[in-house]
Amino acid sequence: MLKKTIAILFGGKSTEYKISLSSATHLIKAIDKNKYDILLIKIDRLGKWYLYSTNTLLNENRLLLKNQIAIVLGNEYNLINTKNNMLLPKIDVIFPILHGFYGESGAIQGLLNLLNIPYVSTDIIGSSICIDKDITKRLLKKLNISVAPFITLYKDSYIPSFDSITKKIKLPWFIKPARHGSSIGISKVNNYYEFINALKLAFNLDKKILIEQSIIAREIEIGIIGNNFPKVSVCGEIITNNNFYSYYDKYVNNQNVKLIIPAKLNHIIIKKIKKLAIKIYLSLGCSIMARIDFLLQRNNKIIVNEINTIPGFTSDSMFPKLFIAKGLSYSKLIDQLILLAIKRHKEKTIML
Repeated sequence: MLKKTIAILFGGKSTEYKISLSSATHLIKAIDKNKYDILLIKIDRLGKWYLYSTNTLLNENRLLLKNQIAIVLGNEYNLINTKNNMLLPKIDVIFPILHGFYGESGAIQGLLNLLNIPYVSTDIIGSSICIDKDITKRLLKKLNISVAPFITLYKDSYIPSFDSITKKIKLPWFIKPARHGSSIGISKVNNYYEFINALKLAFNLDKKILIEQSIIAREIEIGIIGNNFPKVSVCGEIITNNNFYSYYDKYVNNQNVKLIIPAKLNHIIIKKIKKLAIKIYLSLGCSIMARIDFLLQRNNKIIVNEINTIPGFTSDSMFPKLFIAKGLSYSKLIDQLILLAIKRHKEKTIML
């Protein structure tokens, strides 16, 4: 069987640059080399594209064979190695493992549409909706799906007083950038002084932020793969000894975090979460893959926390673990995602 060429696109300009490198490392290790030839393309923090050798470790000080890439539109062979002006091999599928705003916002998806290359990610509309927590929550409310009480604030605009916000939303709060992931820039707020510091931190990262009521609940996550007929993973639970599941807990020191896979839930709750996850996935225009995070209260009320359209693929990431627990190995999961990307691309081409 002829091997397909898969380009793994990683790095990027977002605050989740290092997470992307880690995800790409594990993706390269897990992908079936007997089925796929790999092109390794890194986007640096300035947005420049470079070709790297796949036999180098994804470490800032050890990346070798650094050749800048130029992009050609309207050509079956889209990428040129600027060192020798040679076309790169034709790419069958691009796997953009780009976390955060520049990878999940619809920007890279639009470019890949112009290049006419299948890619492993939700399309433009779903990406741009789900990256923005404010828009996501507004749409979910329209669908009568529960979200935590929140208000949205804009930089260089009117900021309500601490006291006036407390009348609308009960303390404690979470203050977070609207369009960042991996818990970057999130603060838990209990008083005025924490409020001021949290505003500064969040506004340093995004012009739009959310103030969201903290909900006492269990943190439940579920993975989804598919296009028109998505399939769900098992449910997983995150238990942390800290105030919340922070960036530090996720990627620096996870000793305070316990992942329970599968989560210990009764079958009625599991059925409700899976049904709700599929409804959200399809309603928000998601495809290929996503991870949806829920909050489960003591009265069994289910609240949607977040939708992530390019979930982590690191060794500690929930998304692959949830499908592994269902019996789908890491390499088989990658196979499924690549096939879904090719199938969706064919369907889009027919529609055009």
